[in-house]
Amino acid sequence: MIRSSKRYKFLTLIICSFFCQILFYSQTGIVLVEELEFTEGLSFYKGEMFTGIGFLKGKKGQFIAEVNYKNGKIHGKRISYNSRGKVLSKDKFKNGTGMMKSFYSNDHIKEKGVINNGKRQGLWSFYNQNGKLKAEEFWGESNKAELIWEKYYNRVGLLESEIIYDDGVPVEERYYDDEGNIFKLNTYEKF
Repeated sequence: MIRSSKRYKFLTLIICSFFCQILFYSQTGIVLVEELEFTEGLSFYKGEMFTGIGFLKGKKGQFIAEVNYKNGKIHGKRISYNSRGKVLSKDKFKNGTGMMKSFYSNDHIKEKGVINNGKRQGLWSFYNQNGKLKAEEFWGESNKAELIWEKYYNRVGLLESEIIYDDGVPVEERYYDDEGNIFKLNTYEKF
């Protein structure tokens, strides 16, 4: 009698779980990201703002990313995997805005920065496989999300060069020596 009761509870739990999943997935869409249309920072599926889970497949057909959407915006966790299933990035978004971090296979950070409605925003930092800063970018906070400046660092972490932009067009390049002095300056006219 005791075994039968345990089986009954286990079977009831499985059936309940199954119906809860059906209810959840009937209210939430599951699509491949390639089936979504992206317009002005929003994601649409068959003409409607998408709410649900989008999966991204790699070249060999394996799933490489899982993205949660709510009312057309990334909302919740986003997880990316390499071809062997190792987690490359874990990000958390709220209404399309969140901090993105990606990693090398040795678990050192590769890049990090803020995404706002599918566009980079503010300071972005890029690292080499040993964890040293190799570049930075600064993106404007307007709807255009244009690049404001870029900085590049050498192997020991000293500033090597930088590029300044105006409306997305390079207007100045600066090159630095090991003491931090500018040794070459290029300026460009904006057309």
